[in-house]
Amino acid sequence: MAEGIRCRLVRYLEHLTQEELKKFKLYLKDEPSERCIPRGRVEGADRTELAELLVSTFGEPDAWELALSILEKMGLRELWERARQEGLLDPTEGPRQQINARNRKKLQEGKDERNKYRERMKEKFQLMKERNSRPGEHELFHHRFTELLLLRGYRYKEQKHHELLVHGGKHAKVMQERGQLIETVSLFDPFKETGIQPRTVVLQGAAGIGKTTLASKVILDWAEGNLFQERFDYVFYLTCRELNPLGEREISFADLIANDWPGPQAPMAEIMSQPERLLFIIDGLDELKFPCNEHRYDLCKDWKQQRPVPILLSSLLRKTLLPEACLLLTTRLTALGKFSPLLESPRHVEILGFSVQQRKEYFCKFFRDKHLGGKAFYVVKGNDTLFTMCCVPLMNWIVCTCLKQQMEKGQDPVQALKTTTALYMCYLSNLIIPDDKNFIPQHLRGLCRLAAEGIWDRKLLFEEEDLRRNNLEVADVSAFLDMNIFQKDSDCEHCYSFIHLSFQEFFAAMFYVMSTEKEGMKSSDASITGVRELLEECSGLNASFVVLVVRFLFGFLNVETARELERKFRCRMSPEIKSQLLQWAQGESKINEQNDFSMIYLQEFYSHLCETQNAEFVTQVLDNIQEIKVHVYNQYEALNVTFCIKHCYRARKIYFFSEFGLPAGIWQELFSMVNKNPNLKELMLGSKEFDDSCMENLCKELNHPNCKLEKLTLAHFKVTYSSCQHLFSAPSLKSLELKGEIVKDDMKLPRETLRKKNSQLQVLSLVACLNYCTVCYKLFSVLGSSKNLKNLDLSDKIFEDEEIESLCKTVENQVWKLETLRMSQCGLTIDHLRSLLPFFCSIKNLKMLDLSENLFGENGINLLCEALEKQNCNLQILNLWHQTLKKTMTSLNSRKSFRITWNDYHTATKELFNWDAEDTLALDCSNGYIFLY
Repeated sequence: MAEGIRCRLVRYLEHLTQEELKKFKLYLKDEPSERCIPRGRVEGADRTELAELLVSTFGEPDAWELALSILEKMGLRELWERARQEGLLDPTEGPRQQINARNRKKLQEGKDERNKYRERMKEKFQLMKERNSRPGEHELFHHRFTELLLLRGYRYKEQKHHELLVHGGKHAKVMQERGQLIETVSLFDPFKETGIQPRTVVLQGAAGIGKTTLASKVILDWAEGNLFQERFDYVFYLTCRELNPLGEREISFADLIANDWPGPQAPMAEIMSQPERLLFIIDGLDELKFPCNEHRYDLCKDWKQQRPVPILLSSLLRKTLLPEACLLLTTRLTALGKFSPLLESPRHVEILGFSVQQRKEYFCKFFRDKHLGGKAFYVVKGNDTLFTMCCVPLMNWIVCTCLKQQMEKGQDPVQALKTTTALYMCYLSNLIIPDDKNFIPQHLRGLCRLAAEGIWDRKLLFEEEDLRRNNLEVADVSAFLDMNIFQKDSDCEHCYSFIHLSFQEFFAAMFYVMSTEKEGMKSSDASITGVRELLEECSGLNASFVVLVVRFLFGFLNVETARELERKFRCRMSPEIKSQLLQWAQGESKINEQNDFSMIYLQEFYSHLCETQNAEFVTQVLDNIQEIKVHVYNQYEALNVTFCIKHCYRARKIYFFSEFGLPAGIWQELFSMVNKNPNLKELMLGSKEFDDSCMENLCKELNHPNCKLEKLTLAHFKVTYSSCQHLFSAPSLKSLELKGEIVKDDMKLPRETLRKKNSQLQVLSLVACLNYCTVCYKLFSVLGSSKNLKNLDLSDKIFEDEEIESLCKTVENQVWKLETLRMSQCGLTIDHLRSLLPFFCSIKNLKMLDLSENLFGENGINLLCEALEKQNCNLQILNLWHQTLKKTMTSLNSRKSFRITWNDYHTATKELFNWDAEDTLALDCSNGYIFLY
């Protein structure tokens, strides 16, 4: 017996995953039809019930056709094809479903055309040419390609910054906080929130991060049958570099995408008949010379109509042309603001670059030897700056190239690679031989001027006329072509470009150095603005296109780099440029003093200064900075900031917080400021992850004779018991705040440590410190023996019975000299309070006691007040607070020996226990206090 439509529907519905079934129902509910299934019945139906609903509502033939249509829209190509063939071959479905020989022939012809096109794409993309390969040298794409980290989502706060190449990779913080990584195969998966598939996906990322490489990988994988086979019949690849020369030329969209067709004529009618089966990759939106946002009322809907290229592209992006088709766009982060308004519900995917493991994999592939690649990798891993750079694939390639060149010469491979500028200098220095007859300085100057002109005109692709305007003939660029600095574009005839935008930015920076010399171009330089205007542009909101040029200029201030610049390129940094860079940097630092020199405003600025690796210059720039507040999100930012901090000798206060663990070397640089900066009085260090071994180094610096630090705050640190010995006894330290964990170790802490070491510690805060139960008696004994300790805060820590016992036991051997004690939010019960009363009463100098937000209630308060009054103590203020108690407790109205205030911990900190003030008790007690007499 032949299988019925109901059973066949059930069988195919059983192939769907639970998520796919939900999506099938979503499409079914949105299906326009005079006959429709009530939404409530669709949502609750299982696969069998859903098949029954389809047949009973639409009839067997239409139910089957509708199911096929939904499967196709879902992109389940293989399942749809199988179901379609089964329906065509079923003799029970009548003439309308019978296979037609003519249609089958047409189907086969279409398949043959697709296969030819696939083969053409494989030929085009399966070979990749290294940037420094010799003519004719190619390598298989898959042999060199290394997977990239892709982040699902859009980091809005980062979009105005220059790319990762400029200020380092941000992926450490991103992955920690969001972790929404995505694979290429899932780029067009439905949004989890809505179940709707995106028709536009934006691959965004830094210069050199791998956008073009990934786009090439997508079309190659599709052509080889490994990606999107059930989703797309055709994938077309357009680069904005190819589109730029077309300008306002009128052309049909069909002709625009037919360049790569293997035969004389592409079957456009068949291709466009199913636009939902098409994917258009548009690579390099940020490189477009013409605007796409000015044609809102002049768009094109017909792929056969001839229109100017900007209108065609704008129509495609806005989903006016082929709205059912899918788009995969690549762009730098900085261009998103310009294109985002054009896009309809896009999915944003950020390319983060290489993970640590992927960097190692890349090294092994580059050196074609696992052992040699691993050796080179570990050389780089030991250099924090260099290793961070390698998260960007382009930088990884340059680093590997320079390492290989340095190794072949028998030179130190790392010494020349400290900064981005040094890295490019090393790469180019190995290509240019000063006495080479092919190297003509005038031609280099022309190339540099061309680069600068392109930066200001936002131009990446140059025609022969551009070369001639800069005193270059086609023959003149041959040397640069051979050096792989400059390249002839393979897709645009008579067009040239630098091998990467960052190289164009490097040569643009060199132009400014060269143009100050006597033999520089004098008459034709007026069309390019000067260094002062360049720096002014860098201060603006839309500075991304000049940031790296400025970065390279600062890099040329490095002594070693400047020496190499003169030796190899015969140009010298002029005193005038040095002066302009110094004046601008000093001006920027003054402007940002109102922001406490905060990292949130000065990421690029710190990077510029660090690029110099010039201690004297940085010290001059930061001469007036007295307070620095920094919150860093990755290792590269931390390196830049640390270099600046250690050369800022006027800073009195430094606050440094890292969102992730830093290498010991960075912490050591920060710790060294304790004795190298005689003006530093206050230091706050915080990190979510911290290397315990670093604490010993900090303790050594604090006990150095040159240390003048008075206040130290450590947040989220793990401090060993023995480290406390050194922290408590640091000669100059008057205030110490620990927010972390105190752990036991093997060293013994002498009871009289603070006294013997002549400790100056007056304020100690152990708020929210964890795990000092095992060391609490010895710890409390040490604190009780101090002659100078006046203020102690043990708040926000639930005390166990044995910890209370240990604290009380200290009165047997020590006489506490505290004036202020805080034990707020400690979970103290009335029983705890009874145990602690002798301890409180034994502290003769105690003037302020904070026991707010505890659990001893009204009875405990009465007990406490009576005990304190009987002892005739010197207490002046007792702070109490609990949200369940009334402030107007009449039983306290008669207390007159001390004031009772009613504030929560944070309010009391601000208004009562401001230990940074010279006289805490001199604060105005009329505001914010509740006086109960």
